Amino acid sequence: MKRTLLFILFLLIIIPVVIYSFFKRTDAPILHGEIDLNLAYKDDLKLDIYEPTKDVFTKRPVLIYYHGGAWVGGNKITVNNNRFHEAFNILRENGYAIISPEYTLASFKISPFPNCIADAFDVISWVEKNASTYNFDLDNIGVIGESAGGHLALMTAYASIEKFTESNNVTLNYVVGIYPPSDLNKLYVDLKGIRNRIKVSTAGMPNSMQAYFDINQYLFGFDSEKDAEKANEFAKQYSPTSYINKEIPNTLIIHGNEDRIVPISQSIELKEKMDSMNINCEFHILDGVDHAFMNATNQQKEQTQKWIIDFVSEQYVD
Repeated sequence: MKRTLLFILFLLIIIPVVIYSFFKRTDAPILHGEIDLNLAYKDDLKLDIYEPTKDVFTKRPVLIYYHGGAWVGGNKITVNNNRFHEAFNILRENGYAIISPEYTLASFKISPFPNCIADAFDVISWVEKNASTYNFDLDNIGVIGESAGGHLALMTAYASIEKFTESNNVTLNYVVGIYPPSDLNKLYVDLKGIRNRIKVSTAGMPNSMQAYFDINQYLFGFDSEKDAEKANEFAKQYSPTSYINKEIPNTLIIHGNEDRIVPISQSIELKEKMDSMNINCEFHILDGVDHAFMNATNQQKEQTQKWIIDFVSEQYVD
């Protein structure tokens, strides 16, 4: 019993130390300035506000960050990871407020759609409703997200809010998508190899257990292979490419050309569609880089921070 208690005590001490060491090493935003944690914005969903570390403007421009995690996992605390920390730190020094929200995630046989998209819109509406309390600048709001969060960022920028929620929202100035899924139907086809490998690796399990490893049962909430027509319509409804129009805000896309989770073809086709409509889209390709910036060089990581900082700063409306 004493050993168990000592082990638990050890974990209670060592885990916070490890987390703090990681944040310290990566100069995480959570270590700087004022942070408002776990503010409820709807039902049981919360958001964090990383306030500006310097008050540069009369009102605070806002950048909303949607975390990644394949719509199944992830956490709002990942705003502190070492992929974007420098950009967020500098933007806060430049007077920006960074908001990182939770959103609905998938569970077995329960798709996150359309709730996660409605949540992403509702965060923007929360910003509008609380603008006077936090001195938010409603004329300068942008969204950014990576992977699944990049998909949500694009959806809030491109799709009509009335389609997904009854909330009101302000106009977004810009959107930043980091290796974002933009066409869910093509993504589903591209990931067929991964799904097949999962099936092979779980073949020895009982059928009831195998189902829990089937991504279809999480993202679609049904067996997409048995109802292809329904799956195609589902994917179209929740794909940013379905909503591209000349009214969408300026867009920045960053994607590695060796991405094995969200193929770069997703962003190339998005860019081509926008070019065909003469819509402003800044597109940067990271050579040799996999998903989540795996294999990225220090120079590529630094360049990514600069692309984000420069793009966001250029969108400011005086």
